[in-house]
Amino acid sequence: MKVILYVFSGTGNTLNVAKLYKKYFEEQNEEITVDIYRVSKKSGELPSPEGYDLVGVGYPIHGFSAPEPTIKLCKALPAVDNKRTFFFKTSGEGLHLNDCSSQKCLKILKKKGYDVVMERHVVMPYNMIYRHKDEMAKQMWIYAHALVNLHCRELIADKREKVKRAFIKSMWVAPVRFLEQKFAHLHGPAFKVNKKKCIECNKCLNVCPQNNIIIKDGKYKFGRSCVLCMGCSFGCPKDAIKVGVFGAWKVNGSYRVEELKKDESIPFPYVPDHAKGIYRLYKKYYRECDKKLALAGIDVNDYI
Repeated sequence: MKVILYVFSGTGNTLNVAKLYKKYFEEQNEEITVDIYRVSKKSGELPSPEGYDLVGVGYPIHGFSAPEPTIKLCKALPAVDNKRTFFFKTSGEGLHLNDCSSQKCLKILKKKGYDVVMERHVVMPYNMIYRHKDEMAKQMWIYAHALVNLHCRELIADKREKVKRAFIKSMWVAPVRFLEQKFAHLHGPAFKVNKKKCIECNKCLNVCPQNNIIIKDGKYKFGRSCVLCMGCSFGCPKDAIKVGVFGAWKVNGSYRVEELKKDESIPFPYVPDHAKGIYRLYKKYYRECDKKLALAGIDVNDYI
């Protein structure tokens, strides 16, 4: 079986999850090969899904919906004949308000002949709003391993589930998506570089999937193609990027999830037994995960 994953990822969370899909698909069956295409204006020609047996579309949830580049990807994909397809999405919380985030992409792809058989939501550390504790980031990454492994098993077994499109929840999605995308474009030029901190490594230019950053007259300029992926500010090695009205929400620097996963001094699990404050909100999500994994005979502790 040949699998292609079309992935939009700003700070790398969704790309890291895509790499887990590649890992567990190929470990479970040596005849499965997985190709990852990163959705970006830098990525060149869009590969055709023809010749692949399974198509995956991965994205971070923006404003309870798929981000603009993912929607444009779905519009750009060619028509096919009943191609098996799945969604995987990431966000910093497991709220069921995000259940309908794929509805726009689902509508586009179904009209083109894509047979969307299921979707999965993987919680990963925030790249804005606030920085997760190491304990929480470790738990998220370990569960991501277990949940993606389970999802790969289900896809190999040709399992099918209806992608959620609850009417009441979906009423929020379209207007919020529209406002978030329009605001992102208008707000883009509000991003600035602090020249006192900047070391001119150009990492922000290289990481931006929208080609939204240029250097003009020796100064960094941010355009109106921004989609608020936060890749530039998150990845800046000197925390030199100002993010306009989101200054209080900025998160900078890698979570080093693989290092945290192996660090025995960091307790696991953190939720539900040790969680305090806002982390109590994650109890329901992880109890649901534990139930799914237990039914499949998967012990999350095996992924530490």
